[in-house]
Amino acid sequence: MKKMTDDPSRDNNSIDLFADIGDIPDLFPEEDGFSLAGLASVLMSECIPEARAEAKQKANRAIRRWWERQGEAERAAAAQACKLHYRPEADPAAGRRTRDDLSDLQEELFEIQLQDAALQLELDEMSREVERRVQARLAEERARRKPPLATEAIPPEFDMTGEATAPNEASTEGTGRYLLDPGALKNLPEGGKQIERNAALHAACAGLLPYREIRDRDLFARIRHQLGEKYPHATSVIDGLLRPLERNFDTGEARLKLRPTILVGAPGTGKTALLRDLAAGLDLPIRAQSVAGQTDSNLFGVSAGWSSALPSIMTTVIAAVQVLNPLIVLDELDKAQTSHNGSIQESLLPLLEPLEAGHYHERYLASAVDASHLNWIFTANTLERITVPLLSRCDVFEMPQPDVAHVAPLARSILRAHADSLGLQPGFFHLTQGDLEFLEKTFPQHRSIRVLAELVRQLITDSGQGMAHA
Repeated sequence: MKKMTDDPSRDNNSIDLFADIGDIPDLFPEEDGFSLAGLASVLMSECIPEARAEAKQKANRAIRRWWERQGEAERAAAAQACKLHYRPEADPAAGRRTRDDLSDLQEELFEIQLQDAALQLELDEMSREVERRVQARLAEERARRKPPLATEAIPPEFDMTGEATAPNEASTEGTGRYLLDPGALKNLPEGGKQIERNAALHAACAGLLPYREIRDRDLFARIRHQLGEKYPHATSVIDGLLRPLERNFDTGEARLKLRPTILVGAPGTGKTALLRDLAAGLDLPIRAQSVAGQTDSNLFGVSAGWSSALPSIMTTVIAAVQVLNPLIVLDELDKAQTSHNGSIQESLLPLLEPLEAGHYHERYLASAVDASHLNWIFTANTLERITVPLLSRCDVFEMPQPDVAHVAPLARSILRAHADSLGLQPGFFHLTQGDLEFLEKTFPQHRSIRVLAELVRQLITDSGQGMAHA
C-alpha cells in the first residue's frame, strides 16, 4: 500500500460519499484526528479510484463489515498504514473478533474495482454497438433519399504531381461539392475563364468529389506502432492526433477529420516529417507549405478579375488531389507576417469554424465553397506570436526534443527510410557500434533529427566510416 499524506480535509470531503458509515459511532474523540469515514476515504482512493458510484457503495459496505470484525490491534494497524492517528482502547469483545490483516480488505476492494472495470467495458461496448446501429440506420435513410448520381461522373484522383492514380475504393463512398453553386463559373470575369482550360480545377469546381475515409479500426493501432518506432520521442503527440479520429470512427463517422492543431517545438524535432508520415499512414493527401515571412495576399487567392488572379491554397490542393478533405500543413506559422495585404492568422479564423467554412467566400471563384472538410495543422517554433483567437480554435501539442536514449531507434528509422528511397532492402545499410556511439556522443551538441539524419547518411556513404572513430 503506498503512503498517504495526512490531509485533515479528507474527512470533510468524504462525509457525503460514506454517509452510511456514519451509522457506526466513532469510537474515538475528534481531537485524535481519526474517523471511520476518513479511513474509508483513504482506502477508497487507494484501491478503487475510478469506480462508479455503485461500486463505491459496495466497497463502503465492505470496509464497514471489515471494521466491525476487527480487534483494536488490527484497527490501530489499519489506521497507522493509512497515516491516520489512532489510540487503541480496551476491547471487551476481543475474543469474538476475527484477526484479519488489512491486505485482506485491500484485496476485496481491488476485486470490486476489477469487477466494476469489467462492467464499465461491457456497458461501453453496448453503448458503442447501439450508436453503430443508429448511425447505420441513418446512413441507410440518407442513401434512400439521395438522388441517383449516374449523370455526374466522379473525376479521377490525382497525386501531388497532378498524375492520375487508382482510386481508393475503400475510402470513396461519400461525395460532396466543393463549389456550392457550379453555375457560378459562368459568371466569372474573363480572368477566371482559364478554369475551363484546367481539367483538374474544372472537375473540382463543377462536379462531385469524394471524401477520404477509413474503414478499418485496426489501422489506428498499426499507425501508432509504425510512427512510434520512427518517432519514439513523440508518442504522446501521435496519440493526441489519432484520438479524435478514433472517437469519430466509434460514433460511426468514417470520414477523416482531424482537429485543427498547432504542433509547436524546436527546429529539427521532426514536426513536418511526422505529419507527412501520419498522412501517408491514413492515406490522406497532404500539402505542406512554409508561410514564414508571408502575408495572406496570395495564400487565400486573388480575385479572377485581376491580372494576377490566383486560386486559394484550398482550391489548389483540392483540385490537385480531387479529394474534399486533404491535409494542409502550414509550416512556421509563428513567422508569418502582417501587412496591409492582410494576416494569415486572421484569414484562417473563418476556415477553422465549421459553419463559416461551410460557406466560405473564395475570392478567385467569387462564390461560396464548402471548405469545412479540409484538415488543418500548423507548425511553430514558439506560441508567443500565435494570436489568442487562433490558439482558441486549435489543439496544441508540444513536440518533445529527442534525447540520447532515442538516438539508436531514430538512426535505425533513418536507415530504413534511406534504403526505401533507393529501392533497397532495409538491411542493405548498417551502422557499427562505433557509429552509434559517435552519434550518441555528438547528439547533445545539436539535438536535431535533421542533423542526425545527415550524419547517418554521411556515415553510410563514407566507405571507411572514419567519422565514427574520429
